Amino acid sequence: MRPGETPEDRLRDALRARAVEVEPAPDALARIRMRTAGRRRSGWAMIGAAGAVAAAVAAAVVVFAPERGPEPDPQPAATASRVTPSPAPPSASAAPSPASVQLPVYFIRNGMLYREFHAVPLTADTDADRIAAAVRESLTGEARDPDYGTAWPPGITVRGVSIDGKAVTVDLGDVGADARDGARALAVQQLVYTVAAASTYTSIKKADAIRLVVDGAPVAKLWGSVDAGGPLRQAPMTEVQGPVWVIDPQQDQQAGRSFTVYLAGVVHEGTVQLRIRGAGGKVVFERTVQLSAGAPALGEARVPVTLPPGRYTVESWYVSMQDSSVQAVDDHEFTVG
Repeated sequence: MRPGETPEDRLRDALRARAVEVEPAPDALARIRMRTAGRRRSGWAMIGAAGAVAAAVAAAVVVFAPERGPEPDPQPAATASRVTPSPAPPSASAAPSPASVQLPVYFIRNGMLYREFHAVPLTADTDADRIAAAVRESLTGEARDPDYGTAWPPGITVRGVSIDGKAVTVDLGDVGADARDGARALAVQQLVYTVAAASTYTSIKKADAIRLVVDGAPVAKLWGSVDAGGPLRQAPMTEVQGPVWVIDPQQDQQAGRSFTVYLAGVVHEGTVQLRIRGAGGKVVFERTVQLSAGAPALGEARVPVTLPPGRYTVESWYVSMQDSSVQAVDDHEFTVG
């Protein structure tokens, strides 16, 4: 102990050192506000020097916390541009507004799965509520990219989600006679991949088993042909996921003049093509991009770009090793402001 140093001084130094290591989720503030909005305000007495230090650490966590995107599932990270600002704290007399959190949801394009991040409202911030919100958005919501859609029939409902340990059970209603275009197996994978990705945003971190019930009761077969009596498993990425994804910019995103194109894919040797078109389809940026890994692993890459204000289309694809044809194009329109 240094000359003149008190135990409170040592405690304060230790807590400050730990505070800089804290890395809360991007929506942590909104979740705290939701959980505390209904409680009565009460005065807290300051309990010695330790109480002052704890308050200082809490403030440091809120003010200096870095914005962190989701972890791979294999889910590439969401960028800070997709983080919804925290709502203003409700007044003492007003009912709290539902929090809105960014969650991964899967859609379908050309018979393959693609993912977007959507801000979805929560009426109760529980693990089950987060997963249910993501599933509801995936099965019944509207994708940002007009090329994406759902394989689930119109009228499908998400009755609820329950969690037992790391086993997640999804209760659906109004499943209809068949999936859209008969894509039954892909529809189930759309559900399973969304549950698995959304569970990384909960305290369970990763679902070990995903089960499906219909109208509260187990079913052996969904739509008469898809096995649903036991735990549902994710099919291999190479079988169901789109080979190339444009993660950022998202469809209709507003970007700054300097931004980052975020790509992901499962392709041979991890080599993809990147192109950005401006007004009239004019190519303003083009590059061959090397992802961080090649198939069968998921590779990622971030490419910094600077463009003048305007409306653009970002495209990415891979070139066939057999005939040099363009394969698996994913594209988004966005605006540089």
